[in-house]
Amino acid sequence: MEMDRRTALALLASGVVAGRLEAAQQHLHAVRARPGDYRLQFFSASEHELIDVAAEMILPADHHSPGAGQARVAHYIDLVVANSPERTKLFWKSRLAAFDNLARERHGQPFLKLSASSQAEVMNAIARQEANPVTEAEHFFVDMKRMAILGYYTSEIGLLQELEYKGNAALASFPGCTHGPRAHR
Repeated sequence: MEMDRRTALALLASGVVAGRLEAAQQHLHAVRARPGDYRLQFFSASEHELIDVAAEMILPADHHSPGAGQARVAHYIDLVVANSPERTKLFWKSRLAAFDNLARERHGQPFLKLSASSQAEVMNAIARQEANPVTEAEHFFVDMKRMAILGYYTSEIGLLQELEYKGNAALASFPGCTHGPRAHR
């Protein structure tokens, strides 16, 4: 399979080790062609479910496009982390555990057992520290948000449905910005 420059750059930006890039890209293409055939490479089924729920909370479905769940962002994160350096793998495991432990501390149950409102409360609490994360759980949110956005907007759903990307096109003319002065402040 020929190396796809755009996918390769997205995988490298996500943290995939250069030596694993070709294998990760081939696997990603296979997943996109047959999403139902994907088998977890790094996370356990329960960790994957937690990542899937968190990704959907960050990028939920709406009237315009499906959310992170339908875009299979959790599979993307599993693929990227599985092909990342050992240090990255350790960070994901410890930060994910810290996030789940925070839910237990606040509500006495793991994150996945909480009501939607309690899940939102936990997520909102760590999201407030996004600009200056200190705890492992806060770092999990930062990592999770970054990877959810990368996974979503490099998927067919995020790129074509959400952003309505039409592909590269040659324009006979470029009309420029049609908004008045200072409209973008």
